[in-house]
Amino acid sequence: MTDRNQPLTARQELARHWPIVLAAALGVGFGTMGIGFYSLGLFVKPLQAEFGWSRAAVSGAATFQQLGIFLSAPLVGRLADRIGLRPLAVASYVAMPLALVALSMAGPSVWGWYGLWLLVSLAGCGTTPAAWARMVSMRFDAARGLALGLMLVGTGLAAALVPALLGPIFAHDGWRTATLVMAGAAALVGIPLGLMQSREAPAPAAREKDGHFANREGGHFANREGGHFANREGGHFERNRPVFMLLAIAFLVGVIVAGLIIHLVPMLVDRGMDAALAAKMAASIGLAVIAARVIVGWLFDRFHAPYVAAVFLAMPVGSCVLLGLGGPVLPAALMLGLAAGAEVDMLAFFTSRYAAMKNYGATYGVILGTFSLGAALGPMMVGASVDATGGYGAALAGSGLGLGLVVVLIACLGPYRAQE
Repeated sequence: MTDRNQPLTARQELARHWPIVLAAALGVGFGTMGIGFYSLGLFVKPLQAEFGWSRAAVSGAATFQQLGIFLSAPLVGRLADRIGLRPLAVASYVAMPLALVALSMAGPSVWGWYGLWLLVSLAGCGTTPAAWARMVSMRFDAARGLALGLMLVGTGLAAALVPALLGPIFAHDGWRTATLVMAGAAALVGIPLGLMQSREAPAPAAREKDGHFANREGGHFANREGGHFANREGGHFERNRPVFMLLAIAFLVGVIVAGLIIHLVPMLVDRGMDAALAAKMAASIGLAVIAARVIVGWLFDRFHAPYVAAVFLAMPVGSCVLLGLGGPVLPAALMLGLAAGAEVDMLAFFTSRYAAMKNYGATYGVILGTFSLGAALGPMMVGASVDATGGYGAALAGSGLGLGLVVVLIACLGPYRAQE
């Protein structure tokens, strides 16, 4: 007979709460960081043909899409702590499709195009991991790393499936019709997912019925609220040394990894590689991302997570060296993909271990927003470096040094916080 006061094992958590992980993966995949972000590349040629915009002008929408996450994630996280996921998700899966309908009517103004993508991002604020990761972290403790990784597989699947499924629609029916299809898909999947979530913010996964929080590394933490999770007192950004270090890590990782990924294809073409082959090399990043989501999450649950993350974030240093010296491309792309697969779930997991769970949403929202700001600026910074120096050497050297600093910061995060 199982003792109710004993924390669940990782296997028991997954057996009990796998529908939550599935819902979160679908929710993120059909949200602004899934179907929204990974459809951006499909718009480039159709809008160039219709409006005569440059490729850089069309793809500039990615910056405004990330800017929307930067602006909204802190508020979304705070609201998730206060009112729970359901109202945020339902509102966003209604608002984002409506914003996509407006996007389908875009005219010849490139700034109007940017403004509409910012609107899509803001309208879909409740579809991002800032909302969904809180729910998963609250339900999981022993298997939290793996659960968060599986949740973010939703974005990896979006990267693989969105171009394949929407590409023919863009080609045969036009980008406006394809945008309406995106709106319909997001609404049909997202609204039911939102309505299926519980009305109240759940108590932390580690809470026990006797008024203690379980610590799988040994011991229990007293709950002075008499066994009740004081959600109404939460929803504040955590202020401690590890969290401020996480903000620096998030920004640097966003700048460096996004800059390297976005510029990988043009970097390879500049080296003389055929454009089609360069695109295939870049596609290998997506496979590495999906694999890393699961592997990194599994390792986080079994070893001290900062050391695991430090290993994975050190890998693109090798990518910078290989690319800078003209070495083999496939290993460089795979190492970059493994790092990209570790980044967002790393930040979600670390937030749950270094901030109080009652403040999880508010804290992770700020961290995710900081990461998105870095991801918005990174490609532009790399591009500016290339324009100024005539090549990618300086950008690769700077990225390698920056990643070295990231690894040091991660390794110095220290022991996990005791949940009170």
